[in-house]
Amino acid sequence: MDRRLRILVTVVAVGALVAPVVLDRDSFPLSTYPMYARVRSDEVTFVTAHAVGPDRERSSLTLGVIGDSDDPLIVAGELRRAVRDGRAQARCNEIAERAREWDALPDDTTTIEVVTERHDVVAEVSGQPSLRDRTVHASCKVPSA
Repeated sequence: MDRRLRILVTVVAVGALVAPVVLDRDSFPLSTYPMYARVRSDEVTFVTAHAVGPDRERSSLTLGVIGDSDDPLIVAGELRRAVRDGRAQARCNEIAERAREWDALPDDTTTIEVVTERHDVVAEVSGQPSLRDRTVHASCKVPSA
């Protein structure tokens, strides 16, 4: 009896794993969604924000400062949407307000910039300079504390 139960459980488990493929449905536990089914480009373009000092030296900001969230997909999506919809300056001002309260903001930071950057992925992974193009959409002063 134990052997038959093990065989039955195994057949059911394998059937559950194979069913999405056979039925051509994206489902748990096996997804057929082709998220990574194509070759990726050697370049990546993204919208972000930087703290900028008087010498034009840029510093990274946290997700919380940029988008008031710890979810990178939400922060990136909201920032892209703000640039696309012509609200980059308003978004820059919001980021500058949060940056003012951020303890790790470099002391010499004077402005925040909302930018689109295009990077060479291979150069980045190799530890070489990767920035290919940079477009500043908005710039704003960090308010005094």
